[in-house]
Amino acid sequence: MPLEIGVWRIDGGLEPLEFTGLDYESRLQSLLDQDMTIAAPDWMVVGREVSTDWGLRIDILAIDGDGNLVAIELKRDKTPRDIVAQVLEYGAWVQTLRADDIARIFNDYVQRHHADWGDISIDAKFCERFNLAEMPDELNQSHRLVIVSASLDSATERIVEYLAKTHDVDINVIFFRVFQDAGREYLTRAWLMDPTMPEEEAARQSRPLARGWNGEYYVSFGEDSHRQ
Repeated sequence: MPLEIGVWRIDGGLEPLEFTGLDYESRLQSLLDQDMTIAAPDWMVVGREVSTDWGLRIDILAIDGDGNLVAIELKRDKTPRDIVAQVLEYGAWVQTLRADDIARIFNDYVQRHHADWGDISIDAKFCERFNLAEMPDELNQSHRLVIVSASLDSATERIVEYLAKTHDVDINVIFFRVFQDAGREYLTRAWLMDPTMPEEEAARQSRPLARGWNGEYYVSFGEDSHRQ
């Protein structure tokens, strides 16, 4: 049965915190841009609202410490068919990007969202972010597809797990939920599948609690999340 995250205040009694919605079109995108480590500690944003050659727009494009790209899509109100088809099309485009393409995307990102950074290059920002002397010689040798949502319907969950387990597609889901307490807001994060597992192991398991578990629950919040 799917698990659901709950947050309780325990000082002065036991009181559940209220779950609230989050504006995925602007607020969460800005939070991820402000600190991508809330999604993953080894990612750096290189683009926001990146236009593809095929008329689509990737909400956030990130790069990891090995120089591989991560296409991140905020789910909003898309249907299961639409959201999965869209991230797969992102992947088909992202795999074509080379170092000069990534540098161009990063330069546009800096100009539109971080003009205060000046003329910093992606090489300098990458080395600063990951504490390296230089970027990897080869970039984008592989890529990852990530759906971000507060909840996920069971159909989308089945499709994502099928792609990951049966066809070895590097696709995953991050769940962010906001809880309120006395005027303060708290953000929680959980992955659908363990992002730290080797690919072949991740292909066999969807919610493992095994060696290497990073202390998070891997959950889904779907229409049937309270199913007995």
